[in-house]
Amino acid sequence: MFMKKNILLILFSALTALIVNTMAQGSLEDISAGVESIKAGGSASPAAVPVPVAVEPAAIAAPAAGEREWLVLVFINGRNNLAQAGKMDVNEMEMIGSTDKVAVTVELGLLNDRGNSSRFYIEKDTTPGAANKNGAITSPAIKVPGSDMGSWRHFSDFAKWSYRKYPAKKVLAILWNHGSGRVDIGGADNTGSELGIAYDDLTKNFIRNKQLAMALKDIEGAIGKKVSIYASDACLMQMASVVYEMKDAVELIVGAEEIVPGAGFPYDGILMHLTADPGMSPEALSSVMVNDFFTYYNGSGENTTLSTIKPSALPEFTRLLNDWVRAAAIPTHRKKILEAEDQALSFEYGYNGNDTVGNTRSKDLYDFLDLVGKKADASSKVRAKGELLKDFIATRLVISNKTTQAGSDYDRAKGLAAYFPKMIYDSSYDENLFARDSLWDDFLKWKLDPSYKIK
Repeated sequence: MFMKKNILLILFSALTALIVNTMAQGSLEDISAGVESIKAGGSASPAAVPVPVAVEPAAIAAPAAGEREWLVLVFINGRNNLAQAGKMDVNEMEMIGSTDKVAVTVELGLLNDRGNSSRFYIEKDTTPGAANKNGAITSPAIKVPGSDMGSWRHFSDFAKWSYRKYPAKKVLAILWNHGSGRVDIGGADNTGSELGIAYDDLTKNFIRNKQLAMALKDIEGAIGKKVSIYASDACLMQMASVVYEMKDAVELIVGAEEIVPGAGFPYDGILMHLTADPGMSPEALSSVMVNDFFTYYNGSGENTTLSTIKPSALPEFTRLLNDWVRAAAIPTHRKKILEAEDQALSFEYGYNGNDTVGNTRSKDLYDFLDLVGKKADASSKVRAKGELLKDFIATRLVISNKTTQAGSDYDRAKGLAAYFPKMIYDSSYDENLFARDSLWDDFLKWKLDPSYKIK
């Protein structure tokens, strides 16, 4: 299925930084080890297990009186080849630390933790080695025995624990690990739409895309409000079928259409801006995240994307998309559509090859619509419907978006990717809510087989 990568033993700090910067948060080759072992685990779904109880020493910080402005909770699943990168990101957070207005919590799982993850209340590191991202983590921690970092229930438990300890007016929840976007890579039961994030190489489990919404709704039920921002610090997750699963469960979604470099989000920069202005709105913080990500990678040579989606706009987006499909899926447009698909911006660093279990086949939706419109007659219905949809994406659905490197093809990425099979439609896509509510799955089937009738 995939070729397993050898993981280099990290001997020196400088070498570590070099390796981490060349890893991707969701390169599908890097997911392979976990996926292979999941598939080898048998045909049954993972057995349901109780959420582990954290063992709390007196060292953990006591809650501040009253609500803070923000709670930032980061679920770092480093039980794979990203373990060192996870520790480095915690060190970045400790460069700023929590304040009386902003609480920062982390759950960190590592390959060598024997199934016992750690929960941290992030405090500013004041030791002489604070600037060393490869140094020791100094924040107080509690152990969580028998934790499953690939369980949506455990992610939710961590979020609820964080809120109980450090209640806040607004919540930023970040899920950190490999992301697979739309790819059907199978799962513990080898069936269905097993697409997701947070691959735990110890428990052989991961969080399916549909389970992201389950976790967020569970958190909402416990804290009495929606999570303000959900962010995937992982590759390829800003796809229509992924964000649509969460449309009723969160206020804003931050994620990448493209591969995320191994260094991930610049947590020190994001927390520096947030603690300097803790009263900022969710929209403002999501913009800070997009801008800081751009600043960090601009000039690095890495091609990156990061955007903010407004889930409340997804129903109208779907209506406009369905109008476009009805106008586009006619024989006279077929050649233009196939040409536009071939030329549209492809992710996974431009992968435009065959359908495989190892590639998402994702492209920027806005760019595709734009190319179809330019090839169509100026007075055509498909161009008019396309212009309406493009405008909605740019002004209502995607509220912030930045790409690197400037002047590259990535200038064409406008914040939302979609599935584009080349020759073989993956039937598991039908299980997505987006396929249920939109005509995109029908459009793809028509694209591959012109005799297919749009509903």
